[in-house]
Amino acid sequence: MSSELRFDGRVAIVTGAGHGLGRAHALLLASRGAAVVVNDLGGDIHGGGGSETAAQKVVDEIKAAGGEAVANFNSVEDGEAIVQTALDTYKRVDILVNNAGILRDVSFHKMTDEDWEKIFAVHVLGTYKVTHAAWPLLREQQFGRVVMTSSASGIYGNFGQANYSAAKMGVVGLASTLAHEGHNKNIHVNTIAPVAGSRLTETVMPPEMVEALKPEYVSPLVAWLCHDDCEETGGLFEVGAGWFGKLRWERTKGATIPLHHGVSIEEVKSNWDRIVDFSDATHPANSQESMGPAIENLQTAKQAPAGNENIDPDKLIGQEFPAEDLHYTERDLSLYALGIGAARDATDPKELQFVYELSGDGFKAFPTYAVIFPFTTLMHVVDMEGINFNPMMLLHGEQFLEVPKPLSTEATVTTTGKITHVYDKGKGAVLVIESISKDEKGEVVAKNESKIFIRGLGNFGGDRGLSVPINIPPDRDADAIEEEPTDDNQALLYRLSGDRNPLHADPAMAAVGGFEKPILHGLCGFGIAARAVLKHFADNDPARFKSIKVRFAKHVFPGETIVTEMWKESDDRVLFRCKVKERDEYVITNAAMELQGLGAVLEGNGSAKASSVNPEVLAIFDEMGKRIEAKPELIDKVGAIYQFDVTGEDGGTWWVDLKNGPGGVHEGAAEKPNCTIAMAAGDFISLMTGKLDGQQAFMQGKLKVSGDMMLATKLGMLQG
Repeated sequence: MSSELRFDGRVAIVTGAGHGLGRAHALLLASRGAAVVVNDLGGDIHGGGGSETAAQKVVDEIKAAGGEAVANFNSVEDGEAIVQTALDTYKRVDILVNNAGILRDVSFHKMTDEDWEKIFAVHVLGTYKVTHAAWPLLREQQFGRVVMTSSASGIYGNFGQANYSAAKMGVVGLASTLAHEGHNKNIHVNTIAPVAGSRLTETVMPPEMVEALKPEYVSPLVAWLCHDDCEETGGLFEVGAGWFGKLRWERTKGATIPLHHGVSIEEVKSNWDRIVDFSDATHPANSQESMGPAIENLQTAKQAPAGNENIDPDKLIGQEFPAEDLHYTERDLSLYALGIGAARDATDPKELQFVYELSGDGFKAFPTYAVIFPFTTLMHVVDMEGINFNPMMLLHGEQFLEVPKPLSTEATVTTTGKITHVYDKGKGAVLVIESISKDEKGEVVAKNESKIFIRGLGNFGGDRGLSVPINIPPDRDADAIEEEPTDDNQALLYRLSGDRNPLHADPAMAAVGGFEKPILHGLCGFGIAARAVLKHFADNDPARFKSIKVRFAKHVFPGETIVTEMWKESDDRVLFRCKVKERDEYVITNAAMELQGLGAVLEGNGSAKASSVNPEVLAIFDEMGKRIEAKPELIDKVGAIYQFDVTGEDGGTWWVDLKNGPGGVHEGAAEKPNCTIAMAAGDFISLMTGKLDGQQAFMQGKLKVSGDMMLATKLGMLQG
C-alpha cells in the first residue's frame, strides 16, 4: 500500500458543501489534513431560501473528527466573500472545488427566462466569481488546484435540462481555458462529471440507486486532482460507483475540399461519407491541433490553384484504376526473360532456367517479370479524369518493385492501382502510381510503384515533390561490373511482353516524341540490370530477390551496350547504376536491390524486416549519421538521445545519439531516450527534407512527441 496522500498546510474551499458531493469532498480533504472553508447558501435545490444549518453541520463534523474547518453562507455569486473567509481564517487559498449547483428542470418550450438565468447564475457566474476571486492568490503563490463540476447532461444532453446542460458545458469550456492560463503558474484545473446520489439526483433516480451511488465514491478522484503530486490539468473525467474514466474529444479525419474548387452544398454532399466516417478518427488535444486541417487548406488556397486545362492534380490524386486480371504461363515468362537478354549464352544453366522448361535446375520465373502485372492497368492513365496528354510524351521516371515470395511459373494475378501523388517538375508532370497484385488465393505477389514523367505537362503550380538523393554509390571502385550488349531488335522483342507503345517500334512515332529513332523500354534496361545484380550477388537465385528501386535518368537506343556497376552494401543490399558504354552517359541511377537471406534477420515468414523499409527513410538516417560524424559539435549543442519511431509497413525504429561522443545513428529502440518522435514514413521524409513544417506537423497530429518536447525544436540540426 502506498503512503497516505496528505494535504497538511493546504487550505481548500468547497462550494455547495452542505450536502451530497460537496460534503463528501470537504470531509475527505479535512480528514487528510486540509483546512476547509465549507460554503453553502443553505437554499433548496431550485435556488430558493437560505440557511446556515447545512454548512455549519459539516463544519461540526470535521471538527469532531479532529480537523479544521470554517463555515461560509454566501451565494457563489458573492465569490469574493467566500475567498475572503479563507483569507480571514487561514491567510491563504490553495484548493478550490466548485461544486455548488441547483436544478430548474423543465422542457425547453416551457422554459422561462428565470429558469435559464437562475441556472447560469449559480453554475456559470458562480463558478466564475469564486474562481476569479481566488485566481490572483493562486498565481502569486505559484500553486493552485481547481476542480470544476460538470455533468453527463452537459456532455451528452438530457431531456428537460437545456438550461442545466448548457451551463454545465460552459463550465467545461471555462476549465479548459484556465488550464492553459494557469499551467506555467503551477495551477492545475480539471473537471469532473460525477454520477452520485444527492438532492439534485433524487428527483430523477429511484431511491435505492440514490442510496447506492454514494458521493464518497466520487471524492477520492477530486482529492487526487487537488493533491500536490497530481500533474493532470485540463482533464475531463466521468466518475461514479468506483468507476473512473477520462474523456477526450474524438472527430473523424474528415474531408478537405480545395477552396479554389468552390465549397458548395454539392461538394459537402459528395464527401459526406468521409466527413462522418470515424474509422480513422483523430483526437485533437487543443485548439491549435483542432484548427490544423483548416489552416493547411487556407495555406494551400494562398497559392495559385494547381492545374490547368491539361492537368488537375486534385482530380487525379486518389483515382483508382479498374482491376485487371493477367494469366501467364511458362511461355510468357520465357519470352520476358529473352526480352531482357537472358540466356545470351545458351549453355549457362543458371540463365537457361529462366527460358527453358526442362532446365536441369528446374524452370523458374525471373522476379522482375512482376513489373508486367500492372501494365494493362496503367494503360488507363490516358483515360483518367483530370489529365490530357500525348502518349508519345510519356516516359518512365522511376520504378520500385517488391516481390514477397518467388513467382509461380503459372498463375492468374489481379492488379489494382491508384494515383497517390502528382508532382510539378517544371518541364513535365510526374504521376506516382501504386499497384498491388494478388494471386488466386488473394495473397499479395507483387507491389509496384511507378513514377511516370509526362513531358510538356509541367509548370501547373503544383508541389515539386521530394528531391532527396538516395542509393548513392560509395566513393570507391565498383565491386562488380557487367557489360550487356543489346540487340538492334531488342525493343521489338521486349514489347511482346506487353508494352506495345509505338515509341519503341515506330520511327515516325519516336520522332513525335523527339527521338531520332525508337528507344528501348526503360523496364527492359531495368530487367537487364536486375539480371546483373542477381548474377553477381545471389548466384542467379530468384528466391533471393526481395525488391528493387531505380531512377531512369536517360534513354537507351537498341544496339547500345549497358554497363552495370555494382557495390555490395551488405549481404542483403546492393547499390548499382547503369551507363551506356558508347555515349558514356548514365541511364539508370539511384538504384538498389534488396536480397533475401544470408545476413538478414528473418522474421516469421522469412522476409527481411530491413528490406521493407522505405529507402528514402534509410537514406535520411544514413545522411544523418554522416552529418553527426562531420559535425561532432552537435553533441555539445544538443546533449540528448532521440528515438525515431517511423510508423507504417515501410517504417522502423532508430535512435540517434547526440549525447555521448562520438555519437551516431543506430537501428532499434534506445534504452533511455530523452525525446521520442513518432511519424508516418512519408511525413517523416517531408519533415527531414524541409517540405513539412515541424510546428504545422505537430498541430495536425502528424508529429507526436514524448519525453522532453523542447528537444523536438532542435531537429533542424539533424536535417539535411
